[in-house]
Amino acid sequence: MDCFPALQMHTDWVRDVAWAPNLGLPKSTIASASEDGKVIIWTVAKEGDQWEGKVLNDFKSPVWSVDWSLTGNILAVADGNNNVTLWEEAADGVWQQVKAIEP
Repeated sequence: MDCFPALQMHTDWVRDVAWAPNLGLPKSTIASASEDGKVIIWTVAKEGDQWEGKVLNDFKSPVWSVDWSLTGNILAVADGNNNVTLWEEAADGVWQQVKAIEP
């Protein structure tokens, strides 16, 4: 059984993957970064369920790195334009950019 059939959401090489710290939350979350310019947030409610992917953002340049904060609520993204952005999930489940650090 393929646990990640939706991984086909990326159209180029995946360059980084980061598993969010769980801290007792009822779901697991992974972020993937790709040369296609997209970061995808993958979530699953419980073991055995299907992973669901949601595009965080299309950065229009390769994305080289993703990393979670220690609490798993902030995602740092480093893209091919030497920008680092910080993202946070709002209460309604929508991801929002909270900070941009430009070269």
